[in-house]
Amino acid sequence: MDGTQRVVLILADISGYTRFMLANTTAVVHAQMVITKLLEEIIREAEIPLEVKEVEGDAVFLYVIRPDDDAAWEETRRLIGRKLVGFFEAFARGILAGSEFALCSCPSCTSVDQLKLKIVVHSGEAVFHKVGRFSDLSGVDVILAHRLLKNSVPSDEYVLMTESAHRDIEFETGVEVRKGEEYYEGFGAIPTYTYLIGNGSAPKSEAVERLYRDRGRAFALGLRMLAKGYFGQLQILLDPRARGTYGNLGELSVRPLARAAMALRVILLSPLLIPVGAGVQAYRALFRSTLSDRRRRA
Repeated sequence: MDGTQRVVLILADISGYTRFMLANTTAVVHAQMVITKLLEEIIREAEIPLEVKEVEGDAVFLYVIRPDDDAAWEETRRLIGRKLVGFFEAFARGILAGSEFALCSCPSCTSVDQLKLKIVVHSGEAVFHKVGRFSDLSGVDVILAHRLLKNSVPSDEYVLMTESAHRDIEFETGVEVRKGEEYYEGFGAIPTYTYLIGNGSAPKSEAVERLYRDRGRAFALGLRMLAKGYFGQLQILLDPRARGTYGNLGELSVRPLARAAMALRVILLSPLLIPVGAGVQAYRALFRSTLSDRRRRA
């Protein structure tokens, strides 16, 4: 598909990502694993006609091509509204699982619940074209959508929409938006509408209660988090494309020997650490050892 299309552009960005990435090698790798898990939750929530363009570090770039049929467009507008809210719900589920069944006690694993989600949306036109084997979209509106990530909204959890995006999205009743304005060089003043989520990512007490209600299911989730954690470490540490793929890993991306040493340590200690980790997850599930309880004891 080439040529100019009318589109809704969506960027779902993880707030607090820079603060989350720490100098300690183990913490940095675990931080990347957590970020990857949360981005996967967002991507899993997307469905046609929402298309994932790419993952950009700590953000997911999605788009929706506006259909020509008016009836189809009305349904699409409602779907976009539902999905924008759904992204926060999916993110919250990832935060809950990551915080309750943390892989270890490093700063990254114990600070998962400090991460937040912000979404910017802009409607306009994009040029679809091929670059070798790859599809790309570009244009002034694509640039503006990315510029919107730097804004003056005094919150870490929100949906920021341009005026055109606000017209193209139909939220369910009860969603209140605030009118504002952002200024960008080359674009001038941009009228905006902001939907503030209000602590939507923090694990709620009722969600924690539901998680531990079925101890067997909670233990199974803990085991999945454990397996993804250990094997996720190796995928990051042994990836020869680490500099390009994990460009936000700070000093880790330029220290291949540090990555190799940590990978060897993980492999050698796995026969011990995996059973111990499984025991820890079983204890958490059986005795309902929640994150808040562990923090109180600490």
